Amino acid sequence: MHESAIIRDLMARVESEIDGSQEKVVTLRFRVGALSGIGPGSIEQGARHYAFEAWGYEPQVDVEQSSDHTDPNALGVMLVSIGLGS
Repeated sequence: MHESAIIRDLMARVESEIDGSQEKVVTLRFRVGALSGIGPGSIEQGARHYAFEAWGYEPQVDVEQSSDHTDPNALGVMLVSIGLGS
């Protein structure tokens, strides 16, 4: 349940960032905090599933795992970048 809420929030952020764009989201990049308790695979699969359900296609999703426990974002998952294309 916790992971699905995080994925929904992340993808809502993506949709907010691309609002009005006529281009497709071709890549998404996320960073998982060292203390988040979430595996990169869960974010990758969840984002792909969300995109397919909402947009009808799956973009490439890359997720990096931080090992820095002192990072201010160590407890969360961050949207790093959105790649748009046709």
